[in-house]
Amino acid sequence: MNLSYTDEQNLLRDSVSKFCLSDYTFETRMKSVESEKGHNEEHWKLFAELGWLAIPFAEEHGGLDGNDVDLSLMFEEFGKAIVVEPYLANVVLGGGILKRSDLEDKAKYIEGIISGESQISLANYEPTKGFNLGNVDCEISSDGTVNGLKTTVLNAQNANYFVVFGKHDKGHAFALVSREAEGLGCTSYKTYDGFVSGDIKFENCKAEAVFSAENALEILEETILDGLVCISSEAVGAMEKCYQLTIEYTKQREQFGQPLSKFQALQHRMVDMFMEAEFTKSFLLKVLATHETDEKRKLIYGLKNQVALAGKLVAEEAVQMHGGMGCTEEMSIGHYLKRMMVIVHLFGNDTYYLNKYIES
Repeated sequence: MNLSYTDEQNLLRDSVSKFCLSDYTFETRMKSVESEKGHNEEHWKLFAELGWLAIPFAEEHGGLDGNDVDLSLMFEEFGKAIVVEPYLANVVLGGGILKRSDLEDKAKYIEGIISGESQISLANYEPTKGFNLGNVDCEISSDGTVNGLKTTVLNAQNANYFVVFGKHDKGHAFALVSREAEGLGCTSYKTYDGFVSGDIKFENCKAEAVFSAENALEILEETILDGLVCISSEAVGAMEKCYQLTIEYTKQREQFGQPLSKFQALQHRMVDMFMEAEFTKSFLLKVLATHETDEKRKLIYGLKNQVALAGKLVAEEAVQMHGGMGCTEEMSIGHYLKRMMVIVHLFGNDTYYLNKYIES
C-alpha cells in the first residue's frame, strides 16, 4: 500500500488544521451550536473564500477537481475540532448528487454551493424504512409532483433546495425542490451532537426539475460511499483528539498523591484507545489507497463497521477516565462522545455494514 500526499494536499491539511486550532476553539464551536442556524455564517463564507467548498467539483463548474483523499484530510481535521459547519450536507451529499447527475443546469446550482450562497440538502431516508437506500415510499411523478415524508435531512433548516430521492415510473429518480415550494413542510431540530437536521413533508410539491431517472439509485449509492469515507475520517480525527485529551487530563488529575497517568490499569486502557485509533486510521488509509471499484466499496463497508465499534469504545473510555467532569457540558470530551454516537448510526450502523461487507 502506497499513499503519498501531494504538496497541495499537505497545504490543504495544514490550512484546515490551522483554522481549527486558531479560529475554532471549543467555546467558539458551542456559540455556533447554540446559534439560530446551528453554524457560524462567517466561517462558512471563509470556507468559500479559501476554496474548500470547491474541492470535490469539476473545474468546468468552478471546482478544484479534488478527490476522496482531499476530503478525508479535511474531515480528519474537522473531527479533531468537532466542526459543525454543514460541509457534509451541502458539498459531499447535496453537491455529490448534482455533480454525478444529468441535470441540465446543474452548473448553476454547483456554483451556488461553491460560492457559499446556496445550500442544498439530500433528502433520501424515510421513517421505518431502515438504511436500505432503495427502500422508499416517496413518489416523484413524471410531471414533477413530489409526495412523501423524509426524515433526518441534514441541515434541513438552512437548505435553499432539497434533492429528493424517490420512486419514479422508471424505478427511481431525483427531484430538485425549492424550500419555497407550495406544500413543503419542514420540522427542524438539533440532533444529539448539536448538528442541525429535520423532517420534510412533501404534499403535491412541484419540483424545479426531475433528473437521473435511469441511474438514480447508483448515483445515490456512490454519494453515500463518499459520505462514509468523510465521516470515517472525521471519526479518526475525533478518536485521536479523545486520546490526546485523556492523556493530558490524567497527567494533571491526581489521586492518592500521584497523577492518574501513573496507574498501570489506566495506562493499559489508554494503550487500548491508542491501538484502536491507529488501527482505524490504517484501515482508512487502505481505503484511500485502493482504486478498484468493487474492492474499495467492500473496504468502505468494513471501515464503517470498524469506525462504529472503535469510535464508540475510544470516546466512552475517554469520558469514563475524565470521571464526572467528562459528562458536563463545559468540558469538550463529552461532545466528542455525542458526535461519535451519531457517526455510529449515520448512513447505517455497525451491524448493517458488517452484513454489507459479508455480502460483497
